[in-house]
Amino acid sequence: MTNIETQAKTAFGKTLHYVTDPVYADALTRLTGKKTINDLDIINLQMLGLQVNGVNAIAQLELAV
Repeated sequence: MTNIETQAKTAFGKTLHYVTDPVYADALTRLTGKKTINDLDIINLQMLGLQVNGVNAIAQLELAV
């Protein structure tokens, strides 16, 4: 499974995640039009079956049901 690693930084009260892998960062920049991803972007990536920072909360929720 694909794991996208990010580095979180807080600016003006908002937490933004910078993707550390340049290949994934370039692909996500092309998809979103942004250099960073936010919490909603992470949720959407997880809904597509990708892990972000080693966690897929959506898969964990499915296992719990």
